Amino acid sequence: MQMHVAHSAVFKGAAIYAGGVFHCAQDSVVLALAECGGETINGQALYQSTLAQSESYLDQQSAAATIDSASHLQAQPVYLWSGTKDSVVNPQEMADLNSEYLHYGARVTFDNAFAADHGWESPTGELPCGTAASPYMIACTQNGQVYDSEQKWLALFFGTLSPRSSGALQGSLMRFDQTEFGASAANSMDTNGTVFVPQPCAGGATCGFVVVFHGCLQGHVQIGDRFVTESGIDEWADTNKIIVLYPYAVAAPGPTPYNPNGCWDWWGYDDANYSLRSGTQMNIVYRMVQRVTGSP
Repeated sequence: MQMHVAHSAVFKGAAIYAGGVFHCAQDSVVLALAECGGETINGQALYQSTLAQSESYLDQQSAAATIDSASHLQAQPVYLWSGTKDSVVNPQEMADLNSEYLHYGARVTFDNAFAADHGWESPTGELPCGTAASPYMIACTQNGQVYDSEQKWLALFFGTLSPRSSGALQGSLMRFDQTEFGASAANSMDTNGTVFVPQPCAGGATCGFVVVFHGCLQGHVQIGDRFVTESGIDEWADTNKIIVLYPYAVAAPGPTPYNPNGCWDWWGYDDANYSLRSGTQMNIVYRMVQRVTGSP
């Protein structure tokens, strides 16, 4: 969500699973735990709405040009996933995010009727829908059929899709060196990232492009390639000429940065400007985007 808002002139939409409003934690680990889905008490995710503060901060940063103008969000497609049983990110938090995107004129599709716990929903997720456990890759059903949330948001972004691959992928899943772009243990990023490149894209065809951020406890060090192989994206990308970039964060036990679960920076553990274009991790990943797209 931070990447989308900060670079809304570049990214033309977003799909967010169990996230929160822009700058929700307001550069405070205390607020992150108590108000933004960082702590669960008796099976219930703590939450106090920071929607008003979020929109005020977004407006201020848009006016200051530290993020792209919020006007770019107008009419952009946004997909939101929130399980009714989410014990990590309170469903009210995603309801606030829905309100925020609508406030800025985005075209929102809000999937919030599944009895899912915390996780990334996909037809290839290894855990049942109502489970919250590593690797947090869940599969849900609708009317007796496996649900495919990736099809929903990829169609919002790219229009009518060719059928997803049901066999061996023809494209290539490749490692790349994130340190070339500035990643290091000092900013809680892994040395390697992953990119999926369909055959036509490798041959020079014009292709779509998606950047995918894993959740906490879903980095390569923690669960290997399972976030990539179970996210359900590459099967669609392979047959629809879509390059998929998977950057990786890594756990940092402390003292600075302190990020024991390998989360992306959403509370300022690495950089107080984490939600702005100048944020350390934001800037590093955006350099990867520039490399793939050839943009300045």
